[in-house]
Amino acid sequence: MMQNQRGLITVDFLFSLVLIMGMTGLLFVLTFSMSIAAVTQYVTFAAARNFVPSHVDQAAQLARAQAKYDELLNNPVLRPLYTGGWFTVDAQVTVGDLTQAVPAFGQDNAVNKFWGAGTNFTARILDFRIPFFGSTVPDGDGSGSGFKSYLSSSLGREPTSAECIEFTASRWTAIRNLQVSGGAAYSTGTGTQGYFPMTDDGC
Repeated sequence: MMQNQRGLITVDFLFSLVLIMGMTGLLFVLTFSMSIAAVTQYVTFAAARNFVPSHVDQAAQLARAQAKYDELLNNPVLRPLYTGGWFTVDAQVTVGDLTQAVPAFGQDNAVNKFWGAGTNFTARILDFRIPFFGSTVPDGDGSGSGFKSYLSSSLGREPTSAECIEFTASRWTAIRNLQVSGGAAYSTGTGTQGYFPMTDDGC
């Protein structure tokens, strides 16, 4: 039995302080990472929102989505978040059919529900070592690959002006090819001359 216990409370205090500081650091990086994930989610939403409207053609839709994505990532407020080494996102946003990036989105014939913009978000800040607790990732290399997630926003896509004009131009041909039973076909007594396609402010 120890005859002199002087200083034990100091050791307990230091040990507890290290544990508390470690948990405090863990809570900080967790809450900070969730906050930046929410910011990144908005970035994908803004890119998807610029992809949705009916532009001249689909290339213009893709270009406007990428332009908005670049604009937000280069914003003086947001740029340090993604260039400081704590968080990383793709340089090129994934725009269009997101089932190409995440095949699971296409299950149950839900392909049309997942058109928008997305990016890979990696929280490298979560890959660190806490004293007495150990590393947050077994054999972590500091890359944060264990804390990678795909963030996206699916808002759909409107037909472009080119698609709308093409659809309207081929509509009369489709009508004339309709199968009719019990009466004359639509192609009877009609022709392709004189048909004027009118988009009527949309498809």
